[in-house]
Amino acid sequence: MFLRNHSRLLLTLCRPTISIYHNKSLKNLQIRHINIDAPMKRKILLKINTVLNEGQHFDENSNESDITNIACLNNELILSERMVKFPFHYRCILEQQLAICQDRWVSNNEWQELYNVVGETTKPLFASITMFICVQLKHIERGRSLFEFIQKYYPDLLTSTLTTYAAYMNLLSLDFFTLIGKKHGQDYSPYEKELCDIYQKFIKDKKQSIIASAAALGIIKGLCVTRLWHEAYSYLPFVNDDDQLQAMTDVILAALHNDDVSTAIKLVKNLKNSPPSDSVAATMSSSLNDMIRDMFRNINENNDNAYEFIQYLFNYLSTLDYFIEKSAVDEMKIFFTKYKPNTFNYGTTTVYPNGACKQLPGLNLASGDLNDDEFKFLLNYLMETAYAAKEVYNTATPLEFEKLKAVLARNKFTMVVDGLNILYGIDRFATDPVNTMIKTINFLKNLRVSRTQMLFIARKHVLSRIPYDIQKDLRSICEVFLVDNTSRDDWFVLYAALYSKAYVLTSDILRKERGISNKSTPAKNTEVNDKLQKWLYRYQYLFVRQGKKVYFKQPMAYKLRAQYIQNVWLIPYFNEKPLTLAQRPDNWFFVYKISDNK
Repeated sequence: MFLRNHSRLLLTLCRPTISIYHNKSLKNLQIRHINIDAPMKRKILLKINTVLNEGQHFDENSNESDITNIACLNNELILSERMVKFPFHYRCILEQQLAICQDRWVSNNEWQELYNVVGETTKPLFASITMFICVQLKHIERGRSLFEFIQKYYPDLLTSTLTTYAAYMNLLSLDFFTLIGKKHGQDYSPYEKELCDIYQKFIKDKKQSIIASAAALGIIKGLCVTRLWHEAYSYLPFVNDDDQLQAMTDVILAALHNDDVSTAIKLVKNLKNSPPSDSVAATMSSSLNDMIRDMFRNINENNDNAYEFIQYLFNYLSTLDYFIEKSAVDEMKIFFTKYKPNTFNYGTTTVYPNGACKQLPGLNLASGDLNDDEFKFLLNYLMETAYAAKEVYNTATPLEFEKLKAVLARNKFTMVVDGLNILYGIDRFATDPVNTMIKTINFLKNLRVSRTQMLFIARKHVLSRIPYDIQKDLRSICEVFLVDNTSRDDWFVLYAALYSKAYVLTSDILRKERGISNKSTPAKNTEVNDKLQKWLYRYQYLFVRQGKKVYFKQPMAYKLRAQYIQNVWLIPYFNEKPLTLAQRPDNWFFVYKISDNK
């Protein structure tokens, strides 16, 4: 059924029971529940995971088909030999199919059956790949049974590299620091003995040799949930920059759990790396949120050095352009509630666009203005990407750019409008361009910017279906600059706004312009993206549409970072997960010592 459909179908089976019912008279696919052990599940998985082309005829009962229905792990995996011939394919198939299965202990016979099916090039990596998937899916019992099987029947897969040992230690350490109610320096992982045995027998003597970063990280994670947590220090030098923050975080959490706050302070003072960002919203970092949440969950509020540690932790946050969520702030509130009475005042405040804190009268956040060097940096970077060999057609042409510079030289613009973005946001511009343009003109009038100070940039086709009198109305309220239909209008919007140090009216320019970054220079890539984000916070009139209502959020005059002002710490956070790059945290957690603000 699936292979004959023209459109691709992606199913995420996230419940223990599922079936698919298809009615040819209906256009939509209907889903209902049946027993997951039914043969239907095997057929579904076999068809979804087949390596045949979508249009190729498929007959699961045909002897001529090279798809062999192989069931492994008590029917949890439905494979063909072709699917698991190569390591990458095996990893993808394993992750996809086990993701819908419950964690369980797998017998040696079941593991042997799966090992026999995989290709010869996959067999040497069988242990490490399978253990990695167990870590990813948090299948602890499955991973423990795998380790027992490998130890007993294929020990050579363990001795050739530390990867499987390290992944196994990582698996046994999962979620320990998220647990609530642990006793400091007394409670350790329920798998502590197993972790210590693995470390003492198979890893400790090899620590002077070169260890891959991923392996070192797994070893650190495993040690940190045991009494041997101090041993984790010796593996920090093997961790590369990408894994450094996670490794340091685990050691800090171990120090806090063992009530060694002095050591935690030494470590947190050396945090320099930024956390990885979520792909959907670059200003949001789930890993940063989890890190802050778990640190407050594990620190002992009765330790005399606790607040000093928190100050250094907040100092680290003040260097980042990434934000946490409400779950981390809730842990902060719990900590300060349990701290010595009448020591701190804390809560949440909203902030006005000018930086004034509503719940803290007289307190204003630090200015978020960019300096001249930051504007120059972004303009120079734009110019580096403007005329690259393969970008002329998609970005800009020299002639168009000269015309833009002439327009910018004539006027001192204070507002640049991303024309296409606003037109398609206001209404159905593609099907009703005239009415949409009229609504857009009325919307722009609400900005109350003079004609000589507002620049409207769009592609030439925007006015091709607009009557002359309406075009005249548009030109009466702003300067209009049209680029070729094959050019990248967003590039012109960004350049004009940066050059003029003007505000910009748009909803998503940053999401597109991140594509201009040069992938061969990731360090500079990050710097450009961070500065672009900072600029948008300060200069973007954020266009928003909710149902039939359209409006804009004013730029923020303040620095959107954690900051310490007048003896008060203020930490921005999202009350709910952001869905787009354009969203900004509206809430700030504040805390201060009562004795400092009498």
